[in-house]
Amino acid sequence: MEMQNVIGEQYIAPRRKPTRIMLDKGLVRPASNGRISRTRVPRDLFAEGGPRGRRSGIPLEPGPAAAKARTGRSTTWRSLSAAAVDRLSILLESMAAPRLMTAIAVFIGIALFVVAISAVGAIEKKADLAGFFLHDDGTMTGLLLDAVSAEAVADVDPESAMPGLPTQLSLSSYKVARNDTLDAISKRFGLRLDTLISVNGIGDVRRISAGTTLKIPNIDGVAYTVRKGDSLSSISAARGVSILDIIDSNDISSQTIQPGQTLFIPGARLSSYDLKKALGKLVIWPISGRISSNFGYRPNPFTGIRQFHNGLDIVGPLNMQVRAAIDGRVAETGYSAVFGNFIILTHPEGYQTLYAHLSSIGAKQGASVAQGSTIGLVGTTGYSTGPHLHFGVFKNGIAIDPMKLLKGR
Repeated sequence: MEMQNVIGEQYIAPRRKPTRIMLDKGLVRPASNGRISRTRVPRDLFAEGGPRGRRSGIPLEPGPAAAKARTGRSTTWRSLSAAAVDRLSILLESMAAPRLMTAIAVFIGIALFVVAISAVGAIEKKADLAGFFLHDDGTMTGLLLDAVSAEAVADVDPESAMPGLPTQLSLSSYKVARNDTLDAISKRFGLRLDTLISVNGIGDVRRISAGTTLKIPNIDGVAYTVRKGDSLSSISAARGVSILDIIDSNDISSQTIQPGQTLFIPGARLSSYDLKKALGKLVIWPISGRISSNFGYRPNPFTGIRQFHNGLDIVGPLNMQVRAAIDGRVAETGYSAVFGNFIILTHPEGYQTLYAHLSSIGAKQGASVAQGSTIGLVGTTGYSTGPHLHFGVFKNGIAIDPMKLLKGR
């Protein structure tokens, strides 16, 4: 829309000529000192029958009725009433001015505001708003959250609320009874099995007998012996536990630790290797079969000469699956004139296992293998009298009897 059209649509009201107020010499007279002095209006001025003047104003020259009123008050009651009507008409016309209309509008607005405030006051008296408040941010989000929180707190039974878990380690004792098992004891005290194994330094649960005294911690975790070069930060990072939790559990005043010091690591778990070792499951049978030759000295089956046999010979059908006895890594594979096709696995704590006389090799050098996974097949390669598996266990390069680690079949 163009500006000329906008201007043309505006209505400009003509300026109203100012109302000329005529002075009545009967009411106002010049003073001797140049000021205007007022005379008291007679009470009978607004009586019925007063003089009638023009509605546009009071004539400057007093009429005959006004002169008679000053001299002898001879004006009739009807003429006085007419004069009062004339003056009221003049007053109403003067009130039509814009300034007076604005003043009247303001006065009406103030009056309505006062009425509204009075109404609000009446409502406040009827409603109890003492517990109602607005948040400082001026939004209703806080009120909503407060209401939800109040309902959530109200729904919680104080007697059923769970107490906080302890953080500082405390130990009690328990004497193993007849027919007790470590698993049953751990469940009785609400602890993990690896917690009892670690805290009590149990290397083989099968050796626990009645009358043995066990230490029972109040929280789950494992014991750790500080090694040279260890720090609280390295231990916490390796175990995934915060330094503050370790400090609180052990009630130590500084972060300085010494080699050989025993710490309790709250919430930590025993490694799979250590747990299997304690439970007697560190080494499993690689195959099921009859033992044709034990660990130790024996006559050579070909020469009859007595010589040392560094493993177990387990008889099995040709191409039977051979399983890894321990979690580990394939250190070496190959062929030997004595052992035929063989695999050597490396394990923690310096352990190694040997699988020989295989018909085929099913694992690659450098690969990681899990306990129980297939790594080859039973064969009769190398120096062999028939299909069987030669199984050997070594620690730090020294052969040990596998039967000390194998759990009964």
